[in-house]
Amino acid sequence: MVKWMGSKKRTPPKFYIFNLIPFWMRIDHALDDLFTPESVAVVGASAKEGSIGYNLVRNIVEGGYAGKVFPVNPKYDEVHGLKCFKSTADLPHPADLTIMAVHADISNSMIEEACKNGARTFINIASGFGEVGRRDLEIKMREIVRKYGARVLGPNVFGVYSARASLNATFGLRNVVPGNVGLISQSGALGIALMGMTQNQGIGLSAVISIGNKADISECEALEYLGADDRTKAIFLYIEGTKDGRRLMEVASEVSKIKPIVAIKSGSSVRGALAAASHTGSLAGSDKIFTTALEQAGVLRALNLNDGFNWLRALSQLPIPGAEGVVVVTNGGGIGVMSTDSAERYRVKMLDNRDLFEKMFRKTMPDYGNASNPIDITGQGKNKEYGMAFDIALDEPKIPAIVGLYCQTADGKPMEIAKAAIDSAARSQHRKPITFSMVGGKGIRDAMDELNQAGIPCYGSPDEAMSAMGALYKRHRRLLEEKEEPVVFNDINLNAIQSIIDRAKEVGATNLIESDCNEILRLTGLQFPKSGVAGNLDEAVALAQKIGFPVAMKVLSPDIIHKTEFGAVRLDLEDEHEVRVAYESIMASVRSKMRNARIEGVIVTEMICEATETILGFSEDPSFGPVLMFGMGGIYVEVLKDVAFRVAPISGREVMKMIRDITSYPILAGARGKDFRDIDGISDAISRISYLATQVDDLVELDINPFMALDKGMGCKVVDSRMTIRPKEMKS
Repeated sequence: MVKWMGSKKRTPPKFYIFNLIPFWMRIDHALDDLFTPESVAVVGASAKEGSIGYNLVRNIVEGGYAGKVFPVNPKYDEVHGLKCFKSTADLPHPADLTIMAVHADISNSMIEEACKNGARTFINIASGFGEVGRRDLEIKMREIVRKYGARVLGPNVFGVYSARASLNATFGLRNVVPGNVGLISQSGALGIALMGMTQNQGIGLSAVISIGNKADISECEALEYLGADDRTKAIFLYIEGTKDGRRLMEVASEVSKIKPIVAIKSGSSVRGALAAASHTGSLAGSDKIFTTALEQAGVLRALNLNDGFNWLRALSQLPIPGAEGVVVVTNGGGIGVMSTDSAERYRVKMLDNRDLFEKMFRKTMPDYGNASNPIDITGQGKNKEYGMAFDIALDEPKIPAIVGLYCQTADGKPMEIAKAAIDSAARSQHRKPITFSMVGGKGIRDAMDELNQAGIPCYGSPDEAMSAMGALYKRHRRLLEEKEEPVVFNDINLNAIQSIIDRAKEVGATNLIESDCNEILRLTGLQFPKSGVAGNLDEAVALAQKIGFPVAMKVLSPDIIHKTEFGAVRLDLEDEHEVRVAYESIMASVRSKMRNARIEGVIVTEMICEATETILGFSEDPSFGPVLMFGMGGIYVEVLKDVAFRVAPISGREVMKMIRDITSYPILAGARGKDFRDIDGISDAISRISYLATQVDDLVELDINPFMALDKGMGCKVVDSRMTIRPKEMKS
C-alpha cells in the first residue's frame, strides 16, 4: 500500500483506498431495485401505439416480468389491460422502480411528487437536459433525489433489461435473448442498436443498462453491479466520456480480475471528441489517455463494433487458454498463411514443434499436406479428416488452443465440417478454447450458425478468428499478473519541494524558473550534468572554463518556457570566444522577440555526448489526474510523437511496459549493435516522477526534455526542464 506523505499532496487516488472493501459489498441497493424490482411504475404510460410510454409498458408486460406493473397517466383508465393510475399518490404502495416517460420540463416535478409518495429509485427517460445545454435541469433533478435519499438513472436513457427478473424496462427491442453478457451504453440509440446486434449474432444478454447523461448513477456503479452479478460472464461498455476517470479505473480494475470487460470509447478524433461532448454533455478527454487508463485497468478496448462483438463471443463462451501457443487446423494453405500474419498482429504465439506435429497429424492429410503449423489437411480434407485433426489437437496436452479454418471447395460440405468440429469438441475430455472461420458461399452461413450455437465462435475471416483468440490471450496474461504496488520513495523531501513552490506562488508565478525546476528534480533524486548560473558575460566565461569545454548555454527567464523558439539555446561551445559570441547572440535574440522578458542570467551546462535524447514528464488530465509521459525527446518530439502514457502512480512492472511501448525502444535496447542505454536508470526516473506527480498537488505539469539516457550503468541526466504550478487562487 502506498504511503501518502508530505505536508501538501494530492488526494490519494480512490482506487488504492477503496480496494480495502470488496466491490460486491459496496453496491448501492438502488441498483437492486433497477434490476430486480418487485414492482414497476411507468409515469407517462400510454395507450398510443408507437409512443415511448406505450412501448415501455408493452415490453415489460410481454417480456414475462412477474412483478406488479403500475401504469400512471391521468388520461387513461387502462393501458395494456392494466389499471392506469392518475398519479403516484394513487398507487397501492410505492413502486420499487419508477420510470419517468414524460417531457423534460415536467420530469423533475414528477420525480419530486413520486419521492413524496415513497418512491426511491427512478429511471428518467427524458432527453433535453445537459446534452442540449440545459444543465440546470440535471442539477435540479440531482438535488431532488438527494434531498429524499433517492437514486436516478439518466436522464436521456432508454431504460434497463434484466434477465434475472425477466424485465425489459426499455422502449427498444422486444424478445431480448437472455444470456451471460452485460451491456452498458452511454448512448441511447446505439444501445438499442447494440441489443439488436446481440439478437442477430445470437449473443444472450444478462443485463442492459443505459446510463445516458449520468446525472446520478454512472457507468462505475453499473460496472460494480455487473461485476457482482453471477449471471454476467462478460461485460460490454460503450462510453463517450467519464466525469471521474480514477473511479472508473478503480472499479474496472477490480471487476476485470474476475470477468472480462470489452469497451468501445468513441471520440478518438478531434471532431469525434466534439461530437461526443455535444451528444451527452460529457468531456471526451484525450483519447490516448483514455486508452491507457482502460489498459491499465485490464479492460480490452475495441476500436470498432465488429471487433468488440467478436471478442465478446469468445470471452463469454470459451475457457481462457492455460498457456501460450495456438495450433491452426486448415484445409487451405492461403487462409492458413493469412492466419499466421494475423497471429503476429494480435500477439498470438503459434506453437512450433514440427517433429511432434508430423508424427501426430500426418495421417490426417495426403502426402502433399503440411504438418507444420498451420496444419494443412488440404482441400481433399473432408469431415472425417477434420474430425481426426481436431480430435488429435484437443487430446494433446501440449496444444493449449486451436483455431479452425475452412475454405469452401467445389465439392465441400460446410455443415459436415462444422458438425465434425462440434463432435470432436463434445468428445474431448479437455476443454480448450477454439475459434473458427469459414470462408465461402452457399451453405457457409448455416454452418457458421451451427458452430456458434454449439459454443464454438465462428467468424467470416481468419483475421477475425485470430483477433478473438488474441482477446483470449490478453485475458490470459491479465490473469497471470500479480498485483504490484508503486514504489514509495522515502528519500524524496516533499516538504522542501513544497517550500520552493510556495515561494514561487507568493510572487504570482505559474511557471517555475529553471533553477527552481532543477532543485526540485534534484530533491526528487534525478541526476544533472555539471552546470551553474551566470549573471553576466564574464561569469558565463568563468563558469564554462570551470565546467570544461564543450558546454551548452541557455537563457534563464521566468517568461521564456520554450527556449529554442526564442533562439535562447546554444550548443557545443568549444572555447571562450564561442561562449562570448553565444551569450551576446542569446541576449539579442531574446530582446528582439520579447523586449520586456525578465532575464536572470544564463545557465551554462556540460555537454552530454554519446547519449539518447528522451522526454519524461507528466500533466494533469481533468478526469484521470496526473498522467505520465515518456518517449523519444529532443526537437522532434512534437513531430514524431513517439511517446507512451500512463495514469500515475504506476508500479515498476508498469514502468517497464511503458518504456517498451514506444516504437523507438530498440534504440534504447541496443539495436543494430549500438550500446544499450541505461534502461534501469530510465525506469527509476519514471518511478520517481510518478511518485512526485501523485504527492505534490500544486505541481500540475512537468516536462524534462531532453532527458539524456547514457550507456548502461551510467545513469540518465536532466538537460532541460519546465514546470507549471497551480495558481494560488485555483488551489484545490
